[in-house]
Amino acid sequence: MVKLFGQKIKYRKGCSSIMKNKIYVNTKKEMFPVAEDLYGLFFEDINRAGDGGLYPEMIRNRSFEDSLVPAGCTTDEKQLIYINRGGWSGGFNHGEGMDDWAAAVPFTSIPGWYSENAVINLDKSDTLNDNRECSMKVEFEAGGKIWNIGYSGVPVKSGAEYNLYLFYKANKVCNLTVSLESEQGVVHGSDTKEILPDGSWQRLDYKLKANADDFKGRVVFKVDEPCEINFGFTSLMPEDTYMGHGLRKDLVEMLKNLHPKFMRFPGGCVVEGLSKETAMRFSDTIGPVWQRPSHQLMWHYRTTNGLGFHEYLQLCEDLNMEPMYVCNCGMSCQARNGEVFDMEETNNLVQDALNALEYALGAVDTEFGAMRAAAGHPEPFAMKYVEIGNENFGPEYNKRYEIFYKALKEAYPDIIYISNSHTEQENLPTEYVDEHYYNGPEYFLENDTKFDDYDREGPKIFIGEYAVNGGNTIASMECALAEAVFLTGIEKNQDIVKLSAYAPLFQNADYTTWKPNLIVFDNHQVYGIPSYHAIAMMAEYRGKTVIETSADVERRPPVYKGVPGVMCEKPGMQMKNARINGKAVDISRTVYGSFVKEDDIYTMKRGGNQHSFVGKSDTWNRAFEKFIRGHRWPGQSDERDFMWATFGTEDMEEYTFEIDLKFEQDNIVTLSSWNFHPKTDAGCNEPKDPDWNLRSVRNQIWKIEDGKGVIDRKHFFEFNKPEPEKTPLDIDYTKFNTYKIVANHFGYECYINDVLVQKKEHLLHPLIYQVASIEDENIYIKLINVGNEDIEVEVNLDCDIDSIVDVKTLSAELDEVNSMNHKLKVSPKESQITKGAKTFTFKAAKYSINVLNAKIVL
Repeated sequence: MVKLFGQKIKYRKGCSSIMKNKIYVNTKKEMFPVAEDLYGLFFEDINRAGDGGLYPEMIRNRSFEDSLVPAGCTTDEKQLIYINRGGWSGGFNHGEGMDDWAAAVPFTSIPGWYSENAVINLDKSDTLNDNRECSMKVEFEAGGKIWNIGYSGVPVKSGAEYNLYLFYKANKVCNLTVSLESEQGVVHGSDTKEILPDGSWQRLDYKLKANADDFKGRVVFKVDEPCEINFGFTSLMPEDTYMGHGLRKDLVEMLKNLHPKFMRFPGGCVVEGLSKETAMRFSDTIGPVWQRPSHQLMWHYRTTNGLGFHEYLQLCEDLNMEPMYVCNCGMSCQARNGEVFDMEETNNLVQDALNALEYALGAVDTEFGAMRAAAGHPEPFAMKYVEIGNENFGPEYNKRYEIFYKALKEAYPDIIYISNSHTEQENLPTEYVDEHYYNGPEYFLENDTKFDDYDREGPKIFIGEYAVNGGNTIASMECALAEAVFLTGIEKNQDIVKLSAYAPLFQNADYTTWKPNLIVFDNHQVYGIPSYHAIAMMAEYRGKTVIETSADVERRPPVYKGVPGVMCEKPGMQMKNARINGKAVDISRTVYGSFVKEDDIYTMKRGGNQHSFVGKSDTWNRAFEKFIRGHRWPGQSDERDFMWATFGTEDMEEYTFEIDLKFEQDNIVTLSSWNFHPKTDAGCNEPKDPDWNLRSVRNQIWKIEDGKGVIDRKHFFEFNKPEPEKTPLDIDYTKFNTYKIVANHFGYECYINDVLVQKKEHLLHPLIYQVASIEDENIYIKLINVGNEDIEVEVNLDCDIDSIVDVKTLSAELDEVNSMNHKLKVSPKESQITKGAKTFTFKAAKYSINVLNAKIVL
């Protein structure tokens, strides 16, 4: 494992472990203006963040379409999973979604809906409108009833009012009572309306007032005598929403407290879709909600698009955020063997994007501007940014990007357009580039200077998605600390990095498909993870101008633990005489492949440990395994080609590993150090291989390919990073050679037959990170202590300041997290320094993020 935050280790000769930590703030050296929109939001409908979340619909499956097979996909016989045309599988469970979601509720033929003395069935022959795929036909007995259980319950609060409407057709006159009830049938509020059978679809509206608090209730529909009713669409929403605009108040308040300057919407992978049919289209997200078609999201559930284009724009306006619209570029999700749409469909999507911009910006006498006005907003909305595609790349993307860019730029030249990859390298017009970073905490700590060397004449950078989603912990103080260090590096490069957004944003705790997420909620309460509070602090204190800072602080290397390993990509490699610190060792783990031993020589072969995915239904495991085995990720070979063995024990930090190897020149061989398998359950909540595998094991490598050595690798999304340097090696492939890695806290050295051929030096990490900005008489100093002890920091300014310095601090043990029971366990505390001066001392708590607000004395 990795321990990066201030471990006490042995120091090289000349390195002191005790020193005075000093930072210098030069208010007279202005670097550049702060990026006005640096901190923003990325919204994607993931973890049921839309329906039942930010869009507070209380009826689950209000359009009755959840159990319909997703367009462009097939299901297994029992409808446990769906599979797209590229072979990627997802949890379906007859429309309940993920396996654990389905297991949490009794089975029903129409997800979310149950009946007593009534029969419910889908009716595809009679629908409310052309965009609805079915209605729900109910054959009621006298006193019969149906009910909906909502999103892990229908939550009501005493005294609150709720608006329910439904569309129906009936075969006779009867009374339909709608009530809010407990699981035990206690009525919390009800209303009765008369049903009239005139052969057409009719709407009924109910006003319900709750007389009790109940977060696990249900909404019940009951008749007084036998009848048949087709329900075309239903909805139950709270009367009290944010600014009356239909969004959940407490969740919007959480967004507001992040001080966001923009919002990227509607995704994310949902923009790409599972298939051509499920790609996101603007045209599906406007108009009355009962007329908007639903569609399956790749996150294992269906949305009714109640949270649509207009609602996003209204939210941006309400929170004074710049909108950033992401349009589908004619491709579905490449990571899931997505499809490339033909040019006719691609051109249709270009027009769809143009229509979206007209809806946002057009005058009321334009087609889509008139639709916006009819929806209650005659004045144009804003639209500052448009992103063309999501996580798309390669020749097909480049071709489509150019088509979109030219058409959109000609029509709306003032909008800033964002590319998914560094298309400027293909001589395409590129204004902003979206880069994504998901990794362990060590990555973020090691990359605070990542943007220092970016070409200032190149495109601006948008960090569209980032989060610590692996390592020792997730959603913890450790993650917040590492991300804050990364953000200080971003703030020091605001001349090139203009936008950033943590991802994902929301997690419904009862419907999780990805973690970690910035804000966690259920149907009635919410909290922010430590990263939420860190980002809120960073975003609140922005200043107007970045000023020069420097530091003279203690530096320490990271401490890695793990075992050495040897991997090859073709069978036939021979190995013998493995030693750790001079002592003979045998294979401790066979990750892939198998070995035949003869006369103390191991020969690596295919076969043996095949690995399998577990934790979901057997059907999903098998389908997912088939997809993974047959899928080549960008820049990665097929796992089936690998043979991989490790040696020693996982608690080793510093060691010398030696082994004699003989292999053909065309066989790619990788020696690795500090192999370890994090235990965190992070990322996509899909079937996982619990054993060691290429995607789960973290390590550092020495790769030997065709007589050349490589000691670095590209991150998945680092499209602009040059290929790692390859060093020619002198290898006699006709005989055994001794390969040696000497690994210590400061890096590792690579030897062939005791000749040093390559080495990698670890960066020494400062225990204190800093960045500062100024606005009028206010100086904002952001100071982070990643060490495992309190540190006194001498702050040196070039001006006089007031003696009172306001301080906000976020500090906790690395593994501490927030939860529903302890929502603010890790949250900021305020204090003051009472002896502020041109030079003063600040005691930075261990593992802390601090903002110091000092006022210049003029």
